[in-house]
Amino acid sequence: MNPSKAESEISIEPLVLGKEAASNISEVSTQQVGHRVKRVGGDFLPDRLVEPTGNRKADETLWACLKSACTGRFLTLADDIITSDNGVKAGAKDNLVNECANTGLISALMLTIIVPLSFENVSDWLEEDYVGSGYAFVDGFIGQRLSEAQSENALAALHDLSLIFYAVGIIGFLNATVTTVCVLLCVGELSTDAGCAEWLKRVGHVTRAPYLLSFSACAFTASVIVRWTLSVKTLLGLIVVGVMCLTGLVSVVGICHVYIAGCIRAHNRINEFKDLNLSQNEAQEDVEAWWKENATIDGTLEDCLNALAGLLKDPDEKHTSVISLNGISKQRVALHYHKLRAESLGITLLASELYNLSLQ
Repeated sequence: MNPSKAESEISIEPLVLGKEAASNISEVSTQQVGHRVKRVGGDFLPDRLVEPTGNRKADETLWACLKSACTGRFLTLADDIITSDNGVKAGAKDNLVNECANTGLISALMLTIIVPLSFENVSDWLEEDYVGSGYAFVDGFIGQRLSEAQSENALAALHDLSLIFYAVGIIGFLNATVTTVCVLLCVGELSTDAGCAEWLKRVGHVTRAPYLLSFSACAFTASVIVRWTLSVKTLLGLIVVGVMCLTGLVSVVGICHVYIAGCIRAHNRINEFKDLNLSQNEAQEDVEAWWKENATIDGTLEDCLNALAGLLKDPDEKHTSVISLNGISKQRVALHYHKLRAESLGITLLASELYNLSLQ
């Protein structure tokens, strides 16, 4: 195909798309849509335009992040992108497999720990080790301030309360393990990203069930806290135990909030813009500019691709995000890179040879 013929085919392509598409193209040509970004390689490379994806951003407020942690909403961030109308299907299977494998493994391990505890530690602190040895609860700081009748009534209630919390933990972790196995079986049956994406559309946010079940199963720790609180024998010990439990709760909530909030913000950022797209002329211009600066240091194709990536700064200027080149742009860059590389060695490559090299 000669150049004039190729140009004529490209020039009539908008007409094939229809009047609406042609009008959209004319609007884009008169007004740039997107954000201009600098380049990783340095200021000698020209700024380029990256287009927004149009994906809806997740709420990043403090309340939204805490709610997301409690409901497992952050686990469906990628699912929302995959099941949206933006045509993203890749990663659906891997996302489900990784999430369920981790949740299922942890739930199964916790189940093996809690089941033996439920047989041995439900009421041992509410019973005498031998006749006349006394009760750990009755001898505690709080138990000593109760009457004999109150202590007798509390023993039965505390036994049932401890048993209920252990039951919640066992049922939660057991169900979390079973549901993850079920999800993995469904994913194995569908086998492809497209099939998993369709499955996600039909199941919706019920994919959070294993996380919610394992999260609720952690309620078994309440029985441990009750035991510590009622077994301690001095006021100082009671205060120390209370401070330790409160500190531990605040610490885990705070740390998890930092992790989940960072996950939500990072998800919004990496899905805000499309990969950087370079036209044939832009790729040639960028590679030539990069080659001029780096030819003497024997830069590799990987170095060139990394340098031509976009560098996007957050509004607060504290963080920067790297926007990689898309597939066709990488191939165009590779083609011009190999061309200049060969010319520097005094070799002239055919177009077909350059094409084959760009595919490697």
